[in-house]
Amino acid sequence: MSGAARLGTARRPGPARRRRRVHPQLVIGAVLVGLVLVTGLVSLVWTPYDPEHAGAERLLPPGAEHWFGTDRFGRDVFSQVMAGAQITLLVGLVAVGIAAVVGVPLGVLAGMLQGSGRGRPAAVLMRGSDILLAFPGLLLAIVLGAVYGASTVTAMVALGIGSIPAFARVARSGTLQVTRSDYVLAARAANRGNLAIAARHVLPNIAGTVLVQCSVNFAIAVLAEAGLSFLGLGTPPPTPSWGRMLQESQQFLGVADHLAIVPGVAIAVAVLGFNLLGDGLRDVLDPRLANTGPPAEHVAVDAGPGAAPGVRPEPDDAAAQPSLDLRGLTVRTGSGRALLSDLSLRVAAGERVGLIGESGSGKTMTALAALGLLPDGVSATGHVGLAGVDGNLLDRGERALARLRGREISMVFQEPMTALNPLMRVGRQVAEAMTVHGVPHGTASRRAADLLAEVGLPDGAARRYPHELSGGQRQRVVLAMALANDPAVLVADEPTTALDVTVQRQVLDLMVRLVRDRGAGLLFITHDLAVVSQVCERVVVLLDGVVVEEGPVAEVFAHPRHEYTRRLLAASALEPQAAETAEAARAAEGEVAVPPPSDLGPLIRVEDVTRTYASRSETVHALRGVSLEVREGQRFGIVGESGSGKSTLLRIVSGLDRATSGRVTSAGVDLSPAGSGPTAAHDLGDLRAALQLVFQDPYGSLDPRMTVGDIVAEPLLNPANVRDGGPRTAAARRDAVREMLDAVGLPLDAAERYPHQFSGGQRQRIAIARALVCRPRILVADEPVSALDVSVRRQVLDLLARLTDEYALTLLLVSHDLGVVRHVCDHVAVMHDGLIVEQGPTAQVYDDPAHEYTRRLRAATPQLAR
Repeated sequence: MSGAARLGTARRPGPARRRRRVHPQLVIGAVLVGLVLVTGLVSLVWTPYDPEHAGAERLLPPGAEHWFGTDRFGRDVFSQVMAGAQITLLVGLVAVGIAAVVGVPLGVLAGMLQGSGRGRPAAVLMRGSDILLAFPGLLLAIVLGAVYGASTVTAMVALGIGSIPAFARVARSGTLQVTRSDYVLAARAANRGNLAIAARHVLPNIAGTVLVQCSVNFAIAVLAEAGLSFLGLGTPPPTPSWGRMLQESQQFLGVADHLAIVPGVAIAVAVLGFNLLGDGLRDVLDPRLANTGPPAEHVAVDAGPGAAPGVRPEPDDAAAQPSLDLRGLTVRTGSGRALLSDLSLRVAAGERVGLIGESGSGKTMTALAALGLLPDGVSATGHVGLAGVDGNLLDRGERALARLRGREISMVFQEPMTALNPLMRVGRQVAEAMTVHGVPHGTASRRAADLLAEVGLPDGAARRYPHELSGGQRQRVVLAMALANDPAVLVADEPTTALDVTVQRQVLDLMVRLVRDRGAGLLFITHDLAVVSQVCERVVVLLDGVVVEEGPVAEVFAHPRHEYTRRLLAASALEPQAAETAEAARAAEGEVAVPPPSDLGPLIRVEDVTRTYASRSETVHALRGVSLEVREGQRFGIVGESGSGKSTLLRIVSGLDRATSGRVTSAGVDLSPAGSGPTAAHDLGDLRAALQLVFQDPYGSLDPRMTVGDIVAEPLLNPANVRDGGPRTAAARRDAVREMLDAVGLPLDAAERYPHQFSGGQRQRIAIARALVCRPRILVADEPVSALDVSVRRQVLDLLARLTDEYALTLLLVSHDLGVVRHVCDHVAVMHDGLIVEQGPTAQVYDDPAHEYTRRLRAATPQLAR
């Protein structure tokens, strides 16, 4: 039976291949560059007249005999333009070639060194290239001309050397960004060396930026050649070049303007052509810009007989005007695809309404349509009404809507760090939310201080920048901004998804209290049904842009009428791990559980490990005397809030970081820190062949420029990862990839597609397939479902559990959600402030927690009330 069938999920056929969209920039650029190239090539064998010798009357205007006229010596300008194309192309291409061939590898090497923590040699490399900045192309040309004589060659070499620092800086910056991504970390975990990472990940992902830099530098070289030729340091006469023609025309402006216009237009055509060509190639090389259609998030479910789409119960007091009134709201893309269809929704004053559904269901589009913030190319029809505001908001212009946002209706965004200005103190940002609506600065500043205190921030928080606050504190700032003008409606779009469970509980309680105290209506958008059951009074279920069910929370959750609602509810209930349930039952009956075999000792052993990060300003103790053991075949969970040390411990166990002190052994490899010397590369190779990782972000962990087949096959490219009898040929690797894609429930044609063509859950399945393709002994999963919808979360967790059994894996699962760990793991360790405060069998820790922090974690975990 296939993986998809076992999971009970519908397998989507791959989308039909579509023709790539024609890029106008690429086409126009290619035509212009082709015109210049053809002109230069043709001039090698034919020109109408000899471009270097006079043969006609001087300064003739354009005519039938001389199309572009003649110059001051009687030379044909058209013939000179044709011959000058050779010099212009040669100077531009050679100068850019020298700069790119030297500068790009230099920048990539510096970026790779700095990304791996070797900042000193990286700085030496970059400072060496920066020395060239003291010798600009003009000065280098003078020096080279004095030594070797002025010529086209000296001009090309001077311009090329002078441009090396620009390419090195661009390549270094791009490399640093790429090396910090999860997909490069995954490649390191897959035992790939620096050279392979540079070739397969870094260069393809910085190619677009380098191409743009090439086009820009070509234009600079063409224009610089003109200046060098004018100074006698470039192309010597009588050899024609566009730059020399342009410079020689200056003394005849107003008399023979064609002498300046013709070479000027030629230079403009060449520069524009190469710029457009560079931009077009950048877009073509990025598979994310291909016209492949959006990913499919879920399969639509037909409405049941008791819950027809668009049918909703009328409120008891239909005559009362709601705070927010959406009627017949339809949102379409520019191509006509409906994102919302005839949606109707009301939020009364003081009412808390939950809008739930999976990603792609239209929740966020509903909020953006209500605030008039739809993206470009998306339009809305229907009616959006606000209490106290006449007419339809959809009929108002941007200026009128701006006066309403923040005053009559406000929004709390999902990610507080991106919603706040990183360069502005938070107190000023809260005050600005009031001053834009006419509140005096003094009053706004005092009101901002009061609001920050009201949302529970400490004294002095107003003077801090966003990066100086925790995630929960930043979300409190965003909430204070949204409530600054006492709006009638507050729209909260997944406001706690990025927060730990304890911080989430605090923010939710605060939001409910503040909304209740102000009598404001709340539209709470989320995919978490447990949160809705605790926050909201009424719920609206959205599927594919259509309301399929709504009503009081208790009624809908207790007696759902629509199949989709029932699926969401079933996926939200994470039952305890089956084996642990049986163990708890035996313990209740007085039976003694048989411990797992331990003849070979723990597969992972951590003894009194500390990890300290020191900087000039402070010292951070990420781990403080941590000890644990993970035995073969165990499903071991590590749970705790952000900053507790979970990910640091995971990286140390995986060989991606080193402890400051203590002893660490993973899969028989000693990873102990100072005193034992660096771990040998061979030993790290053995570890990474035995241990693979699944990262938190299912999009960031996959290289966007690689096909899924190449991504999954990457661990197999290192022979050290392939066990005896494993795939060692290209055909065998393709077979292994197809087998693993089927095992995780993906269609076989997924191998030929790119990550952006899949939904979040599908991308996480791809990451799992990559981790398991080389058949490791240990699978480490770092928050693998925190970014997923509840139904997709349930599928991925069940997939991990099933594959752990089928492939006889040892699973190390890291999460901030005790319920997730309880569903999958048989043993758990609870971390807090770099310490393990409690560990043991999952059922025991969950049902009878011994530590106060564990009790707080359990109490803060939202429970679905049904």
